[in-house]
Amino acid sequence: MNSKSIITIIVGLVLTQSVFADGVAQSVDGLETDVDALESGVSTLEGQVATLETNNAALEAVIVQQTALITSLTEVVDGLVEQQRCHQNATQNVDWSGCTFAWLDLWNEQSTDFVENNLFNANLSYATFTNSNFIFVVGMYANLEGTTFDNVNLAYGDWTGATIVTKAEALAAGKPESETVFVNTNCPDEFYIADSRISGDTCEGHLSP
Repeated sequence: MNSKSIITIIVGLVLTQSVFADGVAQSVDGLETDVDALESGVSTLEGQVATLETNNAALEAVIVQQTALITSLTEVVDGLVEQQRCHQNATQNVDWSGCTFAWLDLWNEQSTDFVENNLFNANLSYATFTNSNFIFVVGMYANLEGTTFDNVNLAYGDWTGATIVTKAEALAAGKPESETVFVNTNCPDEFYIADSRISGDTCEGHLSP
C-alpha cells in the first residue's frame, strides 16, 4: 500500500470521526432540550399540585366551618324541640319527662272529662315541679319515677295507678335519683308531706280524695 492510499484512509477516518462527533453532539443537545422540557413540565406540575393543595386546604377549612355550623344549628333545633315538648299542654299521654316547671297552675274542677289539664298516663319521670297547683287534676297511671314535687298541691286529684318510687325502693335498686320526691306537698287526699327525703313519706296510698 503506497503512502497516498494510507493518507486517503486516514483522511476518511478523520472525516468519519468528525461526522460521528457532530452526531453525538446533536444527540446530547437534543437530550438536554428534552431534559429542560421535562424539568419545565415537572415545575409546572409542582405548581399545579401546590395550587391544588392550597385549594384543598381552603375547602377543608370551609368544610370544618360548615360542619361546626351544622352542629350548632342541630343543637339549637334540638333545644327548640325540647322546649316545645316541655311546653305542651297538659293532655293525655303528655311527655314532660325531665322538664322543669315553676308556678304551674293546672286547677281543673272538671278533670274527669279528660279534656284539659289532665295528666292521664303522662310521662313525668325526672320532671321537677315547684310552687304549682294540680288541684282536681287527673294523673292516673302517670310515670312519677324520679319526679320532684316541691311546694305542690295535688289535692282532690286522682292519681290512681301512678308509678311512684319510694326512697326505700330507690335505695334498694341502687338508683337514689329515681325516688319520687315530695316536699311541702299535699297529696290528693290532702295528706301533707313535709319532706319525703327525710321522713320517707310518700303519696302512695294517698292518690285519690
